[in-house]
Amino acid sequence: MEIENPFGDYQPEYDLQSGSLLLLANARNTNNADNSEYAVSFSVDGNGQTMYELTQDGNVVNSGVYDPQNGVQWGTVSMSFEGEMLDGDRIVLERQGTFNVFDAFKRGIELSDESIFNASATAELHQVTEQFAAAFKHLNKARSEIGTRLTTLDRQESMHKDFKLVLNRSLGTMEDLDYSTAVIDMNENLLALQASQKAFSKAKELTLFNYV
Repeated sequence: MEIENPFGDYQPEYDLQSGSLLLLANARNTNNADNSEYAVSFSVDGNGQTMYELTQDGNVVNSGVYDPQNGVQWGTVSMSFEGEMLDGDRIVLERQGTFNVFDAFKRGIELSDESIFNASATAELHQVTEQFAAAFKHLNKARSEIGTRLTTLDRQESMHKDFKLVLNRSLGTMEDLDYSTAVIDMNENLLALQASQKAFSKAKELTLFNYV
């Protein structure tokens, strides 16, 4: 229900020209209190240079020549893109650190009915695909953590069964004990022990000088 957004801190909404291959790679904002909506618009000037214009809640805050190496940066916000962009391409970014995998499935079904020539729908379908990949990793991680905990529980249960078995054996030995036989056996063992001790004491006193 709350899987980490593979695109960073923002969810993209595409408004692309036909034939555009523009995609958001990543968008970050180190200011956690900033919930503004950002939008990046791209254009091509008379010299063939790609320009960008960044808006915050509809107000232009930054613009200039787009450098693919540096992306778009302003204050605490940094964005990077991939693919080829066309004049008039626009991406709206809404703050969203996590996503719901069920919403991704729903959106993917909706986009499957869109035309393959719809660049915005294609870009958003790529976004859904990235979300599925992130969800798969998230579920595998959760499964591994749960598996580790289950293994620990199984070990504890096995130790508990072994301890219970030892207790049952000890209890059975005490309950089934024939006290008269036990007393006889104990006396016999005691006599054997005393004889062994006396023999050892005599043997210890023997030296070569006793035979000289």
